[in-house]
Amino acid sequence: MIGDLIASLDTMLSALRRGHTVNVNDQETKDRAIELATSYFKIVRPQLVRSLGEAEEILAHDQEWQGLVRLAHGNNARFTYVKTLRAVKKTLGQLNIRVLSTVSLSDTKHALGVRSLSAEERLLIETLERLVPSASTSYRQGLLDLRSGDRLSFRGTATEFREALREVLDHLAPDADVVAQATFKPEPGQTKPTMKQKVRFVLTSRGLNKSQRESTEKSLALIEELSGEVARAVYNRASVATHVQESRQEVQKIKRYVDTVLFDLLEIQA
Repeated sequence: MIGDLIASLDTMLSALRRGHTVNVNDQETKDRAIELATSYFKIVRPQLVRSLGEAEEILAHDQEWQGLVRLAHGNNARFTYVKTLRAVKKTLGQLNIRVLSTVSLSDTKHALGVRSLSAEERLLIETLERLVPSASTSYRQGLLDLRSGDRLSFRGTATEFREALREVLDHLAPDADVVAQATFKPEPGQTKPTMKQKVRFVLTSRGLNKSQRESTEKSLALIEELSGEVARAVYNRASVATHVQESRQEVQKIKRYVDTVLFDLLEIQA
């Protein structure tokens, strides 16, 4: 349920970002804000308390939700709504990580056949399952591959992580939306938007400037470069063990960069 509420916050944030009026005056948006706050206090908050107790962080989070309700009882600036919703989502995401960390791996449906997953991996899998299930499948397969002790090739593993990222980008930045931009120009030799163009579309739509986008775009470039290296690797039977180990290390790097980009794109707060 916590994940569902975070998704609902995402939806409302997206709708507000697309708006053009300075103030939020429509009753539908105000009612939606109150509805989300009601869900928090009636359903999600009790779940947080069961897992974490009456922690100070939860009490502080209550104040953030109350601030959203106060906004909904007047005509307030769209910017203030966005700022408040981002703060609410950030804190709720952090609390969700703590909840997930308290749950035994054996009690989760994503055990992956290993002893443990990091809290960040659990949160990322949960987010992907909710938004893009097929991306979650690819990501989890990549994790399984990396933990396998008998793989002879990691080309497919690199593809799984890259595919998870591609599907998220297709979800957040459909081709039609990217192409519809007045400034869009296809990359040389391409007929559809590239992953780089989709990343830029998502981050630009959130108001991020060039310097703020730079880190994510560099991570994407490294993913593309490393994926190409793994795909082009030719193994020599005489030294297969060495090549397999090198490929595993390269794919582990790919995973780290994919995690970074996905956390940025999905606005997950670790």
